[in-house]
Amino acid sequence: MKRALVLAGGGSKGAYEVGFIKALNELGIDFQIITGTSIGALNGCLLAQQDFLAMENLWKTMDVTKVFANGFQPDFNKDLDSMLNQSNLAMNFFKSFIKEKGADITPLKNIIRDLLDENKLLASPIDFGLCTVHYPSLKPLLITKQEMEKQYIFDYLIASASCFPLFPIHSFHEQSFIDGGYYDNLPIDLALDMGADEIVVVDMRVEPTHKHYLNRPYITYTSPYVDLGGFVDFSRETLDRNKRIGYQTAMKQYGKYVGVYYTFEKFETPLFHEFYKDVLYLERYTRFLLRNDSAGNLFSKFMESHKEQPLLEKDYLYIALDWIAQLLDRDPSYVYSYDLFVNDILIDFQKYTKKDFQMISLRMSDESSRLFENVSKKGIVGRLLHEMIYPEDGKVDTEKFLTIFSKEVVMARLLFMLYNEKRT
Repeated sequence: MKRALVLAGGGSKGAYEVGFIKALNELGIDFQIITGTSIGALNGCLLAQQDFLAMENLWKTMDVTKVFANGFQPDFNKDLDSMLNQSNLAMNFFKSFIKEKGADITPLKNIIRDLLDENKLLASPIDFGLCTVHYPSLKPLLITKQEMEKQYIFDYLIASASCFPLFPIHSFHEQSFIDGGYYDNLPIDLALDMGADEIVVVDMRVEPTHKHYLNRPYITYTSPYVDLGGFVDFSRETLDRNKRIGYQTAMKQYGKYVGVYYTFEKFETPLFHEFYKDVLYLERYTRFLLRNDSAGNLFSKFMESHKEQPLLEKDYLYIALDWIAQLLDRDPSYVYSYDLFVNDILIDFQKYTKKDFQMISLRMSDESSRLFENVSKKGIVGRLLHEMIYPEDGKVDTEKFLTIFSKEVVMARLLFMLYNEKRT
């Protein structure tokens, strides 16, 4: 059984791969084949050389001066892989910059030259392959280390990462090349051609690059739930953040952490089942109100965010916690303790849990949609929560707001459960 690791291109987002691979190392997951494109090829080469520490140290000190010469500060936020999904845009891109030579990336070339050890790479038991593209024919080249002439291995690595026109076209041995992302930014097919029986895919796009490989047997397809930012953002803050997200994504994939968008240490609570039952009730109630079967699927967005995988009972709680955390603008790049997290968010809604909080009535009327016109989303959730804790005439009427504020009702119901759980 040969296990392959497939690493995506993405410039500075390569820090995410370092965090992901660190987690795999801690989990004892090894590989016999590694393929990559662009920064994925550079990271993959160091892994194939069995030089993970060198790769980790590189990204600990990485900044824009280690990529571009002469103090060049790129102002280029377009993701290469997104652009290349639009062929017309890609061709216009080429035509616009056909006469440009690209930025001076001598510092990056020097780093790669220092870290590359051709003898170690070729002697390694780990097979390695990369993707680049001939220029100007745009014919792809998928090549393994055995097929590379030793004296040109360095050039193939540069070629795979030559993100033209920001980076210059790379020419050697009477040939010219540009970034492999112009053909395949995530070379899963190359790993299969190299004999992989099992594959771990490290995509760096929230929207999967190769959806046809999702949920396939023997393919563990991973991608971040959090956007990793621009591919030339080499700020220390962004690199460290993306490394944390990569680590957390891998740990969630293999069950060491839990959560969807946000990450939590593993925890157990009876609310997993209680909240799921409540969601089913809310969905049935919504269908009754609107007389529409499709209207009751309050968690349709959950399905989208869950990458088309079926939701488990626990996922409903995780994603509702995500909604609340996003509402409160919590940082998704950290690992949270469930108990501390719950205490924290209840403090944020504390004023709404007091009986003397002044609020408008939630009694339904023809003007119900205007009740919250000048109220923030947090205010809407808080007022719904207050009504659940202190219902008028002993009756909770918030279900009727499902047709207008379904997401806010779901968040308020969870907060109500958390509030009661803390009181008991």
